[in-house]
Amino acid sequence: MSLPNIPTPINAETSRKVYKASLLRHIDAATVVSFDIFDTLFVRPLADPEDAFDILGERFHIPDFRRIRRQAQAEAFQRMALAGQGEITLKGIYACMRDIRGLPVDVDTAVLCQAELELELALTLPNPELIDVFKETAGRKRVLIVSDMYLPRSFFETLFDRYALPRVPMYISAECGMTKRDHGELYDRLIADMDVTPDKILHIGDNPVSDVARARERGLQAFHYASASAPPYAVSPTLGTSLAASLPKLHPNREVNTFYGLGYRFGGPAALGLLEWTRDQALLDEVDRVFFIARDGYILEQLAQRGHISNLPSHAYFPGSRVAFSMSAIHDLNFDSWLDFLLSGADGLSPDEVLQRIGVTVPAQRVMEAVGLGDRTIIDASNIGRVRDFLSAYRDEIIRTAIRNRRGLFNLLKAHGVESGMRIAIVDVGWRGAAQAILRSVLTEMLDVDIVGYYLALVDSPECRRRRSEMTMKALLDSHSTNATCMEKLYAHRVGVELMFSAPHGAVIGYAPEPHGKVRIIEDAGRGCNTTTLHEAVHEIQRGILDFADNYEALSKNIQYRARANELVQAILDFSQMPAEHYGILDTVNNFDVWGSSRNFKMIMSNYQ
Repeated sequence: MSLPNIPTPINAETSRKVYKASLLRHIDAATVVSFDIFDTLFVRPLADPEDAFDILGERFHIPDFRRIRRQAQAEAFQRMALAGQGEITLKGIYACMRDIRGLPVDVDTAVLCQAELELELALTLPNPELIDVFKETAGRKRVLIVSDMYLPRSFFETLFDRYALPRVPMYISAECGMTKRDHGELYDRLIADMDVTPDKILHIGDNPVSDVARARERGLQAFHYASASAPPYAVSPTLGTSLAASLPKLHPNREVNTFYGLGYRFGGPAALGLLEWTRDQALLDEVDRVFFIARDGYILEQLAQRGHISNLPSHAYFPGSRVAFSMSAIHDLNFDSWLDFLLSGADGLSPDEVLQRIGVTVPAQRVMEAVGLGDRTIIDASNIGRVRDFLSAYRDEIIRTAIRNRRGLFNLLKAHGVESGMRIAIVDVGWRGAAQAILRSVLTEMLDVDIVGYYLALVDSPECRRRRSEMTMKALLDSHSTNATCMEKLYAHRVGVELMFSAPHGAVIGYAPEPHGKVRIIEDAGRGCNTTTLHEAVHEIQRGILDFADNYEALSKNIQYRARANELVQAILDFSQMPAEHYGILDTVNNFDVWGSSRNFKMIMSNYQ
């Protein structure tokens, strides 16, 4: 009795273990097993196979090469039909190319043809989910290769030798002059060569027509292979996102809805792109030191230390933040102007939490109760005035904390080698550039330095536009490089983006100078949040980012192509456009925004959108 021809295709609910067990049962029941090559036994780390044409176009400085290559292939099909042939060949395609408008006259098509062969060889990599199945099956059954492809047999033989795979009979459409896809004649050819009935032959492939329907029409068993690594979201049409979204084909278990998967698929490309862009800007601006600001810059410094970016100017991870810089800027003469900042986002908090989040010692509970601001008080419109009056009355303690922070910040800057006359750059995720503006204000009283800001994204708000007119602020993503709708969606997903760029420590809120010029960093772990869960999430995200960077570096060297920074960063825009059900795991982290966190409520990512 034969097994059903096609198992249920893989979906989000189907375990890959169950799926693979089904495949192995089908193999066990067959006498002869044939494997498709592309997107089955081998995969290419591209969202679209034709992206390879863009890589060739860049390498040979032919901007419109994808169109030229497509047109040549279409012409090759026309000539094939007129000649009564069954398949095109790569040489046949390039024979048609010289007549295509737009091809530079000095380009040698034979050189281009060889370059495409070599690039395809570099891009065609074993599918980790099937390659061991193939080797094990080839050791105990008759195994074949059946592929519709214009590449020559020599390509496949070289490919198999490169990965030390056993040589098996190969039915390649370009060599046989017939295909699976059109009428299934290639199956007729292999059936004629086998001494078994068609129902004893199992074909494994990804294409529902050529690998499944045509095989079934010829009486073969068919197993529809569906990769688990295909991204369940739209991929931006750039080479950088094509590579980033397709790398999981080579490295299984990079599911989107896991912290590791989010780091690998989105955080990794964005962080690497931001770091490369920062290097280019810093060299252009002749920056003396680059500071990756906490917590956003933690992963950037980790990538830099691992050597993923060459020629990066002197750099360091700097424990700073909008809160820490603000609490270094307050003094007796400007105290009243900082009250709005101290009370920002205070709705729903308790009065003691307003002090905790700026590192100020909270008065004894009996004192707070005496002024009607005990720990059961929840700040709202009815009592915000009383809280403001309390902060004004408590100004001496707040200013004392600010003085301590200012001294600590100065010592920290000196410890990092900052001197008057330097140009320094600060790098973080961004949005409005508040931290840079505040640091600039503080440093006017400390050191004569020029501060440049490099950001992943800056929003087009009046406040941000004003700051950009007053300071050097540059962004990889802003209204000049990205359309308004994409920027709005990115900002709506800012909490998820910031989580990808977080660090395994609390938010920096101040500094305490210690003997011998040392500085103790004061952190805020937040209130009402599960710190363990948060740090575990950050660890997994960063593990995914670092693995992506390692895998991307290896691939780039292999194919001799490196995507541009503005292409890689498109991955974070893809994240912001993705349906919420694909990143629901982010809602398991609560009160990530330490400034607005409270024991009185729980905030999750979807609350910010």
